[in-house]
Amino acid sequence: MRHFTRIVALGALLLLPGVATAMGHGKPGPTCQVPVDVPTVLAEQCPCGPGGSVAAWRNHGQYVRCVVHLRNTLRKEGCLTADARRTLARCAARSTCGKGTAVLCCLTDTGVCSDPAPGDGTAAGTCSNAAEMACDTNADCTETRAHLASDEAACTASGGTSIGAGSVCDSCTSSTTTSTTTTTTTTTTLP
Repeated sequence: MRHFTRIVALGALLLLPGVATAMGHGKPGPTCQVPVDVPTVLAEQCPCGPGGSVAAWRNHGQYVRCVVHLRNTLRKEGCLTADARRTLARCAARSTCGKGTAVLCCLTDTGVCSDPAPGDGTAAGTCSNAAEMACDTNADCTETRAHLASDEAACTASGGTSIGAGSVCDSCTSSTTTSTTTTTTTTTTLP
């Protein structure tokens, strides 16, 4: 029943104006005018599990199977970019979806910048942990990578931070926020 519902929903999505078009002559070709928003379609058709979907997957294989079927349908309709075709199933396979207590674990590696004049605003150095990365300060040499951990405790034990469910293809974001304060002074000269 769940599979039938997905097929009907996907069929309806592909029939929306602007998404599908009839080719009309000769052998039918791809029906999509533009690639669909794959993350949105994936979240609707194959939600990862608790914390966003109505039901958990029986196992990881069931989730991957759903993604592969969706990818094949979208591929046949011509609705995927070449990059999405290559990575969709690979990212699903490297996810926490259907794996019970598994979590996406983010590890941070901070290197040292070799810039001779750090902080001058010019990235003239390279990072010790990524020689191809230009840097101005050590903060520019921070890299974050994701891996799957069996549970939060295992993630923490490896020095990582759990960010819940997801795929290693999702980015572990580390954001730096710069705050700027503007002060306006008004001077009034009295006669």
